[in-house]
This record gives sequence, structure tokens and C-alpha cells, in this order.
Amino acid sequence: MAERTGRDTRRTWLGITYTAPAKPSRARVYIWRKLKELGAEYYHGMAMVPQTPKLQESIKKLTARMRELGAEVSVLEIRFVDLQDEEKVVSQFKRQAENDFRELFLDFARLYEELGEPLDGEEDQGRMLRRRYGKVRSRDFFHVEEELNVSGALAQLAEELQAGGLERL
Repeated sequence: MAERTGRDTRRTWLGITYTAPAKPSRARVYIWRKLKELGAEYYHGMAMVPQTPKLQESIKKLTARMRELGAEVSVLEIRFVDLQDEEKVVSQFKRQAENDFRELFLDFARLYEELGEPLDGEEDQGRMLRRRYGKVRSRDFFHVEEELNVSGALAQLAEELQAGGLERL
């Protein structure tokens, strides 16, 4: 176990444990999707997010909805005793953010390659990518480097669209 001296610098986390009725399965799927949208990662079977006022409010609303769906749910405030355990969780969050940004970057690259051709009703794709960028960025709790690549790609894409007279983004 890592020793600490002086001021306690551990993060505070929200841990969400729940059991949802087996049927209908849509309740379990809804809960899982909503937790992932908030950026939750599962660690030893518990959904976790860093504690922030915004996430705490979102989790509060979600738990009310989960109970309406018949789930039993508990939200715990967690602080790791062992720094190595906490770093494992932080690494897991970072890996997920990196993967999300890479996937988004590839989608931006595909759209960028298609700029030479008419978008034929695909103008909403650019708007959709920008929305996805905002969502992925909001779940990047630890500010991974991949975000810079996507941010630059978005700026380049918008510049290219404006230069071509396609100001649809």
C-alpha cells in the first residue's frame, strides 16, 4: 500500500452499484447506456465516475430513473486507500477516452477525405461529428493527448468546408 504524507490528495469517486430486473431487458440496457454516456467505467463490477458537482447531479437524476425502472441502486462516495488501485482506475478512464478520441479522429478523417465530393445530404454528418466530439470531450476527465488531434482535425475540417463554400458545420 502506498504511504501518504501531509495533505490527502486522493480523489473522491462516485461508485454506483445496482441490480436491475432481468425482464424487460430494456431497463438494464438503458441503465448501462446512460452510465456510459456519463463516462462511467466499471471496476470490479461497480460503475465509477470521478465526483464532480455536475456528475453528482446527473447520477442523482439517473438513480431516480433507475428506481422507477425497478432497479435497486446505491451510490457510494469512494476514496481509494491504495494509490496503485486508484491509478488503475484512472488508467482505465484514460484508455477509454483515448479510444473514443481515436475513433472520432478516424471518422473526421473519413469525412475530410470526402470533401472533394458533394456531401449529398451528408452535411448532417459534420454536425453529428461535432456533437460527438463534445460528448467525448465531456467524458475525458483526465485530459488525454488524443483530444488535441481531434480538436485540430475539427478545425481543419471546418476550414476546408468554409474554403469550399460548404458552411454547413
